[in-house]
Amino acid sequence: MKSYAGQGWVSVKDQLYVSILLFLYRLLWGYCLYRLVKSAVVPLLMRYPDPAPNELSRLLFFYEGEMSLSLSNTVHTYGWLLAALLLIRMVLTPLIRAGVFYNLHQEARGERGLFFFIGMRKHWKSVSVFYLIELVLTVAPGYWIIPKVLPALLGSIQEPSQLLRVLPYAAAWFLYTYLIRMVLLYMQFGHTGEFGMITSAMALIRKLGTAVLLSLTVGGAAFVILLLFSSASLFWAGLIGLIIQQASYFLNGLFQIWGISSQYHLWRASVASNP
Repeated sequence: MKSYAGQGWVSVKDQLYVSILLFLYRLLWGYCLYRLVKSAVVPLLMRYPDPAPNELSRLLFFYEGEMSLSLSNTVHTYGWLLAALLLIRMVLTPLIRAGVFYNLHQEARGERGLFFFIGMRKHWKSVSVFYLIELVLTVAPGYWIIPKVLPALLGSIQEPSQLLRVLPYAAAWFLYTYLIRMVLLYMQFGHTGEFGMITSAMALIRKLGTAVLLSLTVGGAAFVILLLFSSASLFWAGLIGLIIQQASYFLNGLFQIWGISSQYHLWRASVASNP
């Protein structure tokens, strides 16, 4: 496992420009989302009664909000803007993945160069299909799970202990989502690398223990470092805190590419030993 993580880190260094592009993409996405939320929330908070409201002023505030939701088109406008941002993210995510996959394949062949954009152009259709399948399979269990946990979630507002009833469902959903993403990731390795998708899925089954350990190692390291950066940004307020917070976004993208690259090298070793 250690060797695959090391090879993945070498691949990250060869694709450092991809991490920078990913950071800029997330920075722009975060800024647009922040501006959208700010434009919707700040005017609403400014109408909250000041000084501290009594019961009547609080009721009037909520009644005014209810009237605005039912009679105004503002909510629909913000809803469409948020949907547009999510759609843009859904379009760009498979493009980025396609570029990363192609870059890894070219690196494994001994090639060096800026293959990211070539990969986007060459594999965006197939990777987009995989991405849509992943979204559908990930969301599908909610049709059965959400009706079961919704009463407990609503009841937890008054009795937080009811959240314990939600934990088994949440854990099962998380494990299911993880397995779906791993299987589809290995199948995408096989498809974009001109290997069989079934062969690649079997490679994951053979190396499932190692794949899980790789995920835990890289993911755990990312969690600890990002937690430290978030804590430091709270401790050092102002410009230093802002710089630290933005650096954490760059590291988040770096660790994501490291995780994909490590799994790629594990996949390649598995299919090479069992052609």
